[in-house]
Amino acid sequence: MSSRDHILSRIKAHKPEFIEEPVITLELFMDWKHVKTEFTMKVEIAGGQVFEATSNQNVTEQVSAMFPESKVNFSTLKGTDGFNTINLDAINKPHDLEDLDILILESGLGVAENGAVWIKDSQLPMRVLPFITKHLVVVLRKDAIVTFMHQAYRKLSCDQTDFGVFISGPSKTADIEQSLVIGAHGALSMSVFLV
Repeated sequence: MSSRDHILSRIKAHKPEFIEEPVITLELFMDWKHVKTEFTMKVEIAGGQVFEATSNQNVTEQVSAMFPESKVNFSTLKGTDGFNTINLDAINKPHDLEDLDILILESGLGVAENGAVWIKDSQLPMRVLPFITKHLVVVLRKDAIVTFMHQAYRKLSCDQTDFGVFISGPSKTADIEQSLVIGAHGALSMSVFLV
């Protein structure tokens, strides 16, 4: 018997008993909170900001006013090509985006419990974008916010995408000399526009 076979047989012999997945009764998690208010509060606790907008054009106008010094901008929103200062088709490698100031994306799902938004592969021209930009802006429909993560996972399907990520607030860490550092591994700011 080879070492590999010996190791695998020992693992198989000492395999723990199968435990059934717990049944979670979602009815126990009632939507008892005002979802929009709770979502806004949790985004702000995570270090982000929440705004309201009436259209995609209104979003880009507000964002331009918030960051008047920005030079490298990109939006995936329909009808906002005038906001874009770069052509992603001309980008050869993600490192070419190191100066990206503002990225505007759409999300189809928000979670009030933790202020997170779900970004899936089909909403990203390049996967690195929400992590390399200085200022991340996410547009979310008010009716796309659920109260709890349990409900969010029920809405997600592994068949819909091969990549997706929940994002809550700007990048931050507190493990460097016990000091909170914003933007250590990603965006310096995150703004969510509710439409």
